[in-house]
Amino acid sequence: MVSNKKINNSAAELDGMLKRMHDLVIQHVKEGQDATQAVVDYRTPTELYKAVNFELPDVGAGADGTFDLIKDTLNYSVNSWNPRFMDKLYAGTNPIGVISEFLLGVLNGNCHVYHVSPVLTLMEVEVTKAVGQLLGMGEHANGLFCPGGSASNLLAMVTARNYLYPTIKTTGYIPRPFNPSAEYGKLKVFTSAHCHYSIDKAALVLGLGTDSIVKVPTDETCKMRVDELERLIQESVERGETPFFINATAGTTVMGAFDPIRSISAIAKKYNCWLHVDGSWGGSSIFSQAVREELGWLDGSGLADSFTMNPHKLLGVPLQCSMVVTPHEMLFPKANTLAADYLFHGNPYDLGAGTIGCGRRPDALKIFLAWKFYGKEGLGQRIDRAIKAAADFTDLVRERQGFELVVDPSLFCQVCFWYVPQQLQSQVVEWKKNPVVYKAKMTRVIHALHEHVNHSGDYLVDHAPLDDLPHFFRIVINAPTVNVHRDLAGLLDAIEDAGKKIAWNEVSL
Repeated sequence: MVSNKKINNSAAELDGMLKRMHDLVIQHVKEGQDATQAVVDYRTPTELYKAVNFELPDVGAGADGTFDLIKDTLNYSVNSWNPRFMDKLYAGTNPIGVISEFLLGVLNGNCHVYHVSPVLTLMEVEVTKAVGQLLGMGEHANGLFCPGGSASNLLAMVTARNYLYPTIKTTGYIPRPFNPSAEYGKLKVFTSAHCHYSIDKAALVLGLGTDSIVKVPTDETCKMRVDELERLIQESVERGETPFFINATAGTTVMGAFDPIRSISAIAKKYNCWLHVDGSWGGSSIFSQAVREELGWLDGSGLADSFTMNPHKLLGVPLQCSMVVTPHEMLFPKANTLAADYLFHGNPYDLGAGTIGCGRRPDALKIFLAWKFYGKEGLGQRIDRAIKAAADFTDLVRERQGFELVVDPSLFCQVCFWYVPQQLQSQVVEWKKNPVVYKAKMTRVIHALHEHVNHSGDYLVDHAPLDDLPHFFRIVINAPTVNVHRDLAGLLDAIEDAGKKIAWNEVSL
């Protein structure tokens, strides 16, 4: 049994540990903001096992032993505060973000029922309402937070199915022709060929199968073609299937394209389909006045039946922070509630009743505090800076010899390009005579350059595929501290330098 003395010392113990942690955290953040510091001290898994003690002891190591591990964790982890971390669709957080995570840890709350997290519950109610109204969903806008964009997209698809075909909740999914009396045929999902894989995963989880997904071709700017969407829906109906869910993407993962939501909405209404918008990446751009009033990327968002947004991406809120919002009042509990009287007692503020889970981390607090701290205008300015930096970087790539943009101009905050080292330029000319050979060999070139750049630790970037093209560099411009000439022009220098250092005659192309 633990003694009362140890329990009473909990506050004092925390005080001592926080004081030790303070210096470590501040040093880590300062290193992330130092242009001379690496993004990561890269180690292979074998090397990392030797550098860090991953053993779990029978007898506790106490504060000293545990803080040794904390120091190693900071030293060998990716420092996302560094603006040269441009690998994924998120960047480092900010001071209020750290405070929000700290507050959540102190409270250790659970947002499944109101009475155990009253303040955090109302924060979730108010911030989802505010986001929905910002998207144009009206006075009844509401929503729920989920553990990531994939989970938000899954909840949207489950909710759509349960709302449109509620008998599935009790009798299961048995479509025509297997059940001749069913009110639906094989349920079909329509989404862009460039959508996030979580849409396929959702269909898998729902038991619809990935064959139920219909990928709609895109145009030259990577947007879903609405004419092709309608053609494919009509063909599905003619086969006796039931189109029920259309997913439009607001900011595709690779290129950053925004599907034409308003036009897609007209098709959804015509064929009685649920319209969901996966705005995990680009949805937060609604905070920008320029996006709302000039660029029109999210035009028609208020017509969606559900909309996913991840503030942990564009807005710098700590991972994870994802919501799905809707204009339909009480939608989620109506579609998803089951009798669990031992937990839910009829309080409409028991938000967990609308989910497909139980315990819920109060992630709403993080975007609520960020919004309170920066205001809508401050969050919008972060978006504007990222868009401007991406446009400026696109100009640099266009002007640099040996570099070629995949799409020009860049569509959002991703800048995608190839680089051909000088010593390979004549070979590339020959490769291009055969598209299959060119795709395979140029992809290997990009992979070799990418590995060299990332393993240096000075930058962390990514490469990506798209249709029948060779893989290319995909650089995500997100961090508000990124400097176009210091960091982004420096990246092009690093790629060129990698091209010179790699012994291409030893690379299997």
